[in-house]
Amino acid sequence: MSLNSQKPRTSHPNLKRPRQEPVSCQFCRSKKLKCDRQQPCSNCVTRGLPCDGHGQPPHKVPAQVEGQNDSILARLKRLEEIVLGPSATNSIGVNQIPQLSSGLPQSRPTTSPVTCATPASEYEEAVHTLENLGTREGPWCPPSYTGPVFRIASTHHIASTYGFTQGRANQTRQESRYYFLPPRDEAIVFMDFYASNVSDLQHVIYIPRARAIMDSLYQNLEQGLSVAHSDAALMLSIFSSSAAILASEVDELQYIFKNVDPNQAAMFWADCAIELVDFSRRTGSPGLEDIQTSIIVGFLLYHMEGFTGRCRFLFVGAIGIARDMGMHRLDAPTSQPPQAWDSAVALEMEIKRRVWWHVVATDWLISLNGGPQEGTYLVHPRQMIVNLPRNVDDEHLAYDGPPIDMPLSEPTAMSYYLQRIKLADICRSIVDVMPLSTPLVTQVDYQEIIALDRRFEAFFENLPIFLRTDEKSRLASAEILRRYPHMRIQRYTLSTVGLIRRCKLHQPFLIRRSAQGNYSYSRNVSLQCARSVIALKNLLDSEDGGTIVGACVKPGIVAYHIFMATIVLVMDLCFNRDEGDDAARKAEVREACNALEECLSRSSSGTSFQLINSLMDTLRKHKVRLHNLSGEVTQRVAAQESMPVFHTSGLKDALPLVKQSSEQPANAWFQDTTQNTFSDFDEIWKEYVENGPNMDMPDWDSLFNDLDARVC
Repeated sequence: MSLNSQKPRTSHPNLKRPRQEPVSCQFCRSKKLKCDRQQPCSNCVTRGLPCDGHGQPPHKVPAQVEGQNDSILARLKRLEEIVLGPSATNSIGVNQIPQLSSGLPQSRPTTSPVTCATPASEYEEAVHTLENLGTREGPWCPPSYTGPVFRIASTHHIASTYGFTQGRANQTRQESRYYFLPPRDEAIVFMDFYASNVSDLQHVIYIPRARAIMDSLYQNLEQGLSVAHSDAALMLSIFSSSAAILASEVDELQYIFKNVDPNQAAMFWADCAIELVDFSRRTGSPGLEDIQTSIIVGFLLYHMEGFTGRCRFLFVGAIGIARDMGMHRLDAPTSQPPQAWDSAVALEMEIKRRVWWHVVATDWLISLNGGPQEGTYLVHPRQMIVNLPRNVDDEHLAYDGPPIDMPLSEPTAMSYYLQRIKLADICRSIVDVMPLSTPLVTQVDYQEIIALDRRFEAFFENLPIFLRTDEKSRLASAEILRRYPHMRIQRYTLSTVGLIRRCKLHQPFLIRRSAQGNYSYSRNVSLQCARSVIALKNLLDSEDGGTIVGACVKPGIVAYHIFMATIVLVMDLCFNRDEGDDAARKAEVREACNALEECLSRSSSGTSFQLINSLMDTLRKHKVRLHNLSGEVTQRVAAQESMPVFHTSGLKDALPLVKQSSEQPANAWFQDTTQNTFSDFDEIWKEYVENGPNMDMPDWDSLFNDLDARVC
């Protein structure tokens, strides 16, 4: 009965059932998400999207819910303004850089905020992904090329057979695609030595992970399996650094080399590491280890060769690889919901931050270092979104939760590097202000120069006590340095680099002070910095105590800085003769020259001899650029240029002689060091003191630029 009565109603045209409305909202249907059928649904609420579903009404309290949402959003906005600043946007990098320019914040920025996923943002993400597909590089090598072949041989065999011998580069290595690593037991020794003595001077690798890479590498080699080229390059760079430092020691681990120069193995491994990094780039597969390798080998070459073209290439290549890996966007806001804490992922991110900021700080520092790259840098601060590294020791990175970021006043393994970033940012600011052409420096508002100098003052005043070099701070931080012995070298390096960069800021105004008295401030600061650099060299000599690392890095660090400090003293003596006590100022110059000679005499590398020859050649080159001189004086100077060079007693007694040859080996510090002549140091400075005032200011500017290019 009921069935018959219902059938006519379903077929009646006026009583036709309307189409059932969907119970899920449009967004949940499009994303195939489970909708809770509320209005608005929870998915749309969390994403800040309008909900167009037809679910159940929200229990007749829409105004209250909306008011609560507005209150929550307002509180979130206030929190963002407190953490990121009142002008915060969705870009951390934009906010972080003004803080850099006015001093780094004491606390590290928080985790990047999660942005709301919208159709527009998803569209942009899809377009970005498609665009990246077109920029991916394929392999540059022919398909038939099988790549490097790795073999294991004793360190003694590698150094004696494949290393660079005196006066010649081993041709066997250049024609071979074989890469030799030391046996596992010797590799462990090199790794232990690196972790104990070298790692803290670079601090771009996580030692436990490096040990795991080494174990995996040797396990694959022993089983005949393929190895990752990036991993092999990183290991070779570590072995090379350890061998190079061991070359300065008589007894330390010499049983491995068995009377063979460790520098030969160091050079072989360094070249192999560079080739493997290049191979990774040509095969389109560079990784984090390639950047770390470039940093480690670049650090080694800087102290062995100076800031040569090869060294600059490594640093530029490291920046290129980092960009290809997207490391400049490490902390960019994301539309993905926050994930549960993963210590492995967090550790990887923190190491990447350290590596990225290391290459960025290096880029900014060398922009004020002299050489062909001076006045330019590759990474603009507003074109990256990367948080600063945490001020924590490595052992705190492996915890189950985020490590507690220590204040800058607390010593950690990262203390020096965070201060290095601050100093690098000051250098970048100077490059932004100073013109590329030195004669145009008079067009710069001198008040801007003073403002930049105030930043140097603030930098030195705000250094933590364990990185200061005054006597009171050194005594107060003695206990800290027993826990962190590497800070002794770090605080010297930080102060010396900062002082010389401060000199670079005032350098163009020093020689113009005699013509324009309003530059007296630059003269006073320049002299103060130059004297401090020489005093710091003596301080390091008294504190060093013959440490392994100090014996290796000091010549490379000190020589350039001592020479530039000496030039400042000479220029002041030449152009500001009315400042009184001429004899004392000349004695000060001589003391600086003695400090430079002593520094170079301690180095066993041929680079030191090349350095002083290059410096003296530059001085002789500019010495003849005089004006208003009588013909007799001009002839005397020209005749002296054609005369054979003479020895000073100090140089002749202290330095070995290096044979001059038109054909230099590819790696100059292993050339024959048996014959050479040095320019008369005293005579060079005497000529400068006598003839300096007769040089045009552009000639002095050219002298400085030439010195920077030759030394770097």
